[in-house]
Amino acid sequence: MDKIVVTGANGHLGSTIVKQLVEAGYEVRATVRNKNDSFKTKRLTELGVEIVEADLLDRDSLVAAFEGCDGLFQVAAGYKMDSKDPERDIIRPAIEGTENALLAAKQVGIKKIIYTSSVAAIGTTKNGVALDENSWNDEATENYTISKNRAERLAWKLADEHDLNLVTILPCSIIGPNFMTHTPSTFLFQKIADGNLPIIPPVNMSFVDVRDVAAAHILAYENDKAQGRYIVSEGEYALKDIIAKFKKIDAGLKLPSMVAPQFIVPLLPLFDWLEHKFTGSMRVITRELAKEYMGEEKQIVTAKKAMDELAWKPRAIETTLKDSLEWIRKHDVKNG
Repeated sequence: MDKIVVTGANGHLGSTIVKQLVEAGYEVRATVRNKNDSFKTKRLTELGVEIVEADLLDRDSLVAAFEGCDGLFQVAAGYKMDSKDPERDIIRPAIEGTENALLAAKQVGIKKIIYTSSVAAIGTTKNGVALDENSWNDEATENYTISKNRAERLAWKLADEHDLNLVTILPCSIIGPNFMTHTPSTFLFQKIADGNLPIIPPVNMSFVDVRDVAAAHILAYENDKAQGRYIVSEGEYALKDIIAKFKKIDAGLKLPSMVAPQFIVPLLPLFDWLEHKFTGSMRVITRELAKEYMGEEKQIVTAKKAMDELAWKPRAIETTLKDSLEWIRKHDVKNG
């Protein structure tokens, strides 16, 4: 079996990929920024994989981490919605990290790279027609979305210039179990579990289970014919419909029933900021995000290519929601 190096291996997706690779018989090297952080490396240690330190902004550390490996799963990336200096904290790390990882892979002779992008690099639609892998979100205004679009654009440019065997996986909002630190996507479900979501934001998003995203990465690696970009999504839902599904899972949950009217949307980032200010919770609704995702735009994408070419099949959203709720209840998950 090939030896695979996974960056960002202690994150929600990274740790799930490592687990599935180990179960499939691969030899795995997991990179983290601090291997002495026992909380973040606990699951990797239990899996018995090699753990090494590497930083996306330090190319030499990546070269050392990638040496001797056959494949690279480039998963590591910042996932935050707010910063006083977004260029420094969100956009630039995504760009420089992508360049460093791909050039380090070239230097050590990695034979195949599976790169985690996002449907943020695909965009949203107003006409209800699902977007596919031919779409690019070049007009993005929200900082995280800008970072994902520009980073994947750069990845393909570098692949062309340096003859890299690159495949990109574009998940939508990743939920599901197996996380010890919240992302903006999973934190929403913590609020639902705790009964702390007072009103339903008027947003339509696409969701996918972390276990299915991990499976897509491995399917793409093992398929010699895999090429280009692959969207992975179970489907698109209004958040009010997700709330309704949670009600069926557990009728005892304290859930909101009112969808925020459109005239309140401009105030949601303020409420989110106030909650962050007084409780320390992570930001999940910024002004830019509200503008990009809470108007007429909907995040509707198709995963037909992944299903047809990789034989990828996502589990039902109801299973993911149930497992997410059970995970939150059984584990002490930290606020990212």
